[in-house]
Amino acid sequence: MSDFQLYFWLGIDHITDLNGYDHMVFLIALSSIYLFKQWKKLFWLITFFTLAHSTTLALAGFDVVSVNGRLIEFLIPTTIFVTGIFNLTKMGQDVKSKIKYWIAGLFGLIHGFGFSLEFKKIVAGEPDTLMILLPFNLGVEVGQIIVILSILTVSFIFQRIISIKSRDWNLVISGAVIGISLVLMLKNWP
Repeated sequence: MSDFQLYFWLGIDHITDLNGYDHMVFLIALSSIYLFKQWKKLFWLITFFTLAHSTTLALAGFDVVSVNGRLIEFLIPTTIFVTGIFNLTKMGQDVKSKIKYWIAGLFGLIHGFGFSLEFKKIVAGEPDTLMILLPFNLGVEVGQIIVILSILTVSFIFQRIISIKSRDWNLVISGAVIGISLVLMLKNWP
């Protein structure tokens, strides 16, 4: 396996690893209002998140910026909580709303800092960190697409086959996300 493949698969694992389920919960929160037919809008939203995630991961990974890890571990579930609450608002339920991209970007910056300490361990002693960052971030994006497609498939089954109303689906999913994030916020209180 080449180095590119190794770091690419590490990026996928970063998103799909159940031990780091906070990323999946955030993706669930972001996608709860979308239908399968709106996958392109969701794809661009997730890509915006990845670009921001990649930016702070690089900044912290190259020691340009240093962050308080304990604070970031609290802020990550806070972003999930805010996203869940936002989903319950009229603006949050509007899939055409441009503010979602800015929110996803801002929250992507926070999530990128969250993995930066682990990323520093991965790249320690490597001569070309940039060549690790590229495949890793591509893997993150592919991992997110895998998770999003899974979420959209489950959403499709519940909303189109079982006939759960979109409003009810969003309410249940956002409520679950809010509950999970509250537990994580309390656990990681700074």
